[in-house]
Amino acid sequence: MTFFLIGLILLFGRAFLSAEALEKAQFPPAGFQLALADEFSSARLNRDLWSTSLEVFGRWGDRYHNDSYLNYLSDDDVLIGGGSLQLRSDYRSVEGDNPPGVYDYSSGMVSSKGHYTFTYGYIEIRARFPGGKGVWPAFWLMPEKHQWPPEFDIAEYYAGRGLMHLGLCHGDFPEINWDSGGNSDVDFEGGWNTYGLLWSPGKAQWVQNGVVKREALGPHVPSIPMYVILSNGVSSRIGPSGEPDQSTVFPNFFEIDYLRVWQKSPALLPPLSTQGEVRADQKTGAANGSR
Repeated sequence: MTFFLIGLILLFGRAFLSAEALEKAQFPPAGFQLALADEFSSARLNRDLWSTSLEVFGRWGDRYHNDSYLNYLSDDDVLIGGGSLQLRSDYRSVEGDNPPGVYDYSSGMVSSKGHYTFTYGYIEIRARFPGGKGVWPAFWLMPEKHQWPPEFDIAEYYAGRGLMHLGLCHGDFPEINWDSGGNSDVDFEGGWNTYGLLWSPGKAQWVQNGVVKREALGPHVPSIPMYVILSNGVSSRIGPSGEPDQSTVFPNFFEIDYLRVWQKSPALLPPLSTQGEVRADQKTGAANGSR
């Protein structure tokens, strides 16, 4: 999710992880405590936690990212129902004002910028991704300070390729670098799965259904407060999912059952923004992503 064409980056390789490391993995790790949870069980979006305008560095407007995208962000496409957040993308004409223009597609996005940030911990969603050429949903982190890099792409789905991008952008703009990987061995579109990031000093692990899919090690791993973005999008011809065609289904939905953050010392954090209407340990199927 950057204003550069990350779809051209061909660095998709899983970092080597020993069998011993995989066997010892536990998510969230032992000793971590729940610091934030939104179960999306209320009738409305929690505006104390989420906003629906885009504030990332390099955007072309509060409702439009850049020409890698075809969609205009619309509050009408941010839906709550059945215990989940549903971010819709639709093929419909939208007259936008930020920036002005007429757009052929609309999409939903929520951002915790200005409401909630964290540094280090384990963050996870349980979600079902839409598919189709041009479909571009994502779960990502950006720095609270108005800068870029860094950027964590925890689960960024290039649906036109059936590839889940797992990436870390780092460096000093305009000299940027990508520590990227990807996988296609999970049923991203048909089933509910968990997607997480374990973030610690000098180390990041991307996790799907409790399995580490890739790892980044070194001083390029961010150490600054970052906020959460959940978005559904429509890729352009130059975007990584390709441009939609007649086979692409609209409307489509990026469905998120919950978002949770665990940290070692939540007592040292600001007060919780939300715990939802259902306690985290009461949600069925939370441990393994099954529904």
